Amino acid sequence: MATLLEKMPLEVEQVKINKVYESEDVKNFEVSTVDCEKIRNVYGELKFEKLHEDRPYTFTSLVTSIDGRIAFSDAPQGPLISRMNAYGQNGAMADWWVLNLLRTVSDGIMVGAGTMRAEEDFTGHIFDQELEDARIAQGLNPVPWNIITSIDGTDIPFEHRMFGEKEIPIMISTSVRGLEVVEAGIQKDYIVVGPLKTKEDVTDEMIQAMQAAEGKVIVIATGDAFPDSHVAFYLLKKFGIGRLLVETPSYTHFLVGEKLMDELFLNYSCLYIGGKALTIGQFGKEFTSEDHPHTKMLTIHSSNDHFFYFRHKLIY
Repeated sequence: MATLLEKMPLEVEQVKINKVYESEDVKNFEVSTVDCEKIRNVYGELKFEKLHEDRPYTFTSLVTSIDGRIAFSDAPQGPLISRMNAYGQNGAMADWWVLNLLRTVSDGIMVGAGTMRAEEDFTGHIFDQELEDARIAQGLNPVPWNIITSIDGTDIPFEHRMFGEKEIPIMISTSVRGLEVVEAGIQKDYIVVGPLKTKEDVTDEMIQAMQAAEGKVIVIATGDAFPDSHVAFYLLKKFGIGRLLVETPSYTHFLVGEKLMDELFLNYSCLYIGGKALTIGQFGKEFTSEDHPHTKMLTIHSSNDHFFYFRHKLIY
């Protein structure tokens, strides 16, 4: 059944993007996603490589300026990088639609507490009714799991709109130290999974408890003072999260460092910012000249001369 969450009319003519490059690798990708005519008409067929057995296949979707900035210093809302492109308004709509496309084909999305603080009306649902309908037709939940990631729980705004939306299933992934903060601040019914130190700590009983926790927030505690993403991702995979969209830039950078990020969908808005404006990995440890990941371009799409859409495969 379709959700009552707000939708935005997104017609094919508004958001259509043209494929200008495709790697030969893409032709051999095995994993189909959601069967939807609109996806084919706007983007083309979207497939992934063979999924992992011990963690979700993980990807991100971010829009950047031509110099790699993801937010203006005077207005930190990420979507403005696309919206303030005065020459590419259809490109901005297509950027928004690509994010909705990736939500559509995901079992869960990772949300940063910083994003929640910057965008008080943020929700990780699908705004295109045709895409939501396509998920439902394939037996998927109308809304993918919204998984809030936080190191210690102190940055989570528990009064945020997301916690008040009954149609949005929520998890919180934090550390054992963060669990205390979450339990003190959360205002919804919840269950705790953990503390988990290793993958071996994950049991069938835990998975069954997660499956039975309808309407409750699932709080996952791993690591000690810092959450262990390898263990958390193993638990998510066992629970049924096969494809995971990461919508938080700082966590994206961390996952690249942990070799847990598979693909980058980077949409390129042709404007320039410069200065000290935020970049994807600004708050993380930088890679060195001797040790850094590479990428392989999988596809390039274009909306117009002012907006491009790149799909990268990470090579470690």
